[in-house]
Amino acid sequence: MATVQYDLPEARFLRAEVKPKCDTDLPFEIDEAHWELWYKDDSGNDILEASGECEIKKHEISAYIQPQKEGTYRFKYIYRIANETWVDNIKIKTG
Repeated sequence: MATVQYDLPEARFLRAEVKPKCDTDLPFEIDEAHWELWYKDDSGNDILEASGECEIKKHEISAYIQPQKEGTYRFKYIYRIANETWVDNIKIKTG
């Protein structure tokens, strides 16, 4: 899982390029994509802080986010290619 740092009150795009794991240039299209931003509270519970639709440009998906609290977040890209649903997680540290 990749880790990204945000300094509060930063608001910026988080971008990811979707590639086949086999490193071969296979033709595919991202049908739809959305995102979720989960905050881990002091008790260890995951709380959904924000969510929305991703921008899709060819094989790149992006989300404009602004974490609100200091701590650790789990950001999820959830996207569909053909009939499959994929989820990519990114850890975000804020401070």
